[in-house]
Amino acid sequence: MTTKVLTVGEIAAFNTTLKARFNKGLAVTTEEWKQLGKLIASGSASNTYAWLSQFPAFREWVGARLHKAAKRQAYTVENRKFENTLDIPREAFEDDNYGMYGDVIESYGQSVIDLKNDLMFSAVPAGFASICYDGQFFFDTDHPVYPNEDGSGVVATVSNMQAGILEPWVLLCTGRAPQPFYLQERVAAELQIKNSAANSDGVYENDIFSYGGRWRGDAVYGFWQLAFGSKAVLDAANFTAAFTSMMKFKGDGNRKLGIVPDTLVVGPDNMAAAEVLLKAQQNAAGASNTNYNKVKLVVSPWMAL
Repeated sequence: MTTKVLTVGEIAAFNTTLKARFNKGLAVTTEEWKQLGKLIASGSASNTYAWLSQFPAFREWVGARLHKAAKRQAYTVENRKFENTLDIPREAFEDDNYGMYGDVIESYGQSVIDLKNDLMFSAVPAGFASICYDGQFFFDTDHPVYPNEDGSGVVATVSNMQAGILEPWVLLCTGRAPQPFYLQERVAAELQIKNSAANSDGVYENDIFSYGGRWRGDAVYGFWQLAFGSKAVLDAANFTAAFTSMMKFKGDGNRKLGIVPDTLVVGPDNMAAAEVLLKAQQNAAGASNTNYNKVKLVVSPWMAL
């Protein structure tokens, strides 16, 4: 039996096909994370978010402008590096048995979006024990708010959480320009090809063709005022309490922020309760359900503990 000789042209054509399939995987996979926040670019090893200390709002102009300096306390998020690698044995090419790797590499592209979804949704339950820009946990009972718009005066504290021991659920306000979460991206996903010829080092030494996906970035906590987290039972009373609390949030200087929650994010354990709360037109007593479609419901497997 004659052994198939791989030409440079055949390898190049196959590599082009794999890149196309990888990019297809990126394109066809639902980016669920976009329901939590927005993409923010990173131009270095990390981003520092001093500007998060300034929730945007207008004030009456009396006298000189009020120049609000960003808080000196730094909230810095370093970019993490992620990879996935596929090795194809040379024998697969020799035996004309490499067609199935197109499906495999497309799934590698899909796994990049899976990673982004996982990072963002995992940040939600982690927010009960992760620091945000004001030095408090993202979901906490004592976020500092000051009586004067310049951030001076005796500080008061505001809570954006309900205590409990159950799977977390979260109310968000995502319709404004500021966001509760961001996905920080330093390097967009790409497929890197190690071997472009049958006599390259990787093929010669290991008899394999290597293909690797790569991405750099991380999830970022944005404005805590746009999120309310709970580990309590998801029922009408707790939902209403969280909803009402967010609508009453004020900024420095006792400014009303005008926040109206628009999204409820739950995991598998709270799915049934969330559907009863938001999708049933009548409650258990047969009366009209005042919470019917009150906010958008996002049920995500990435929220599971």
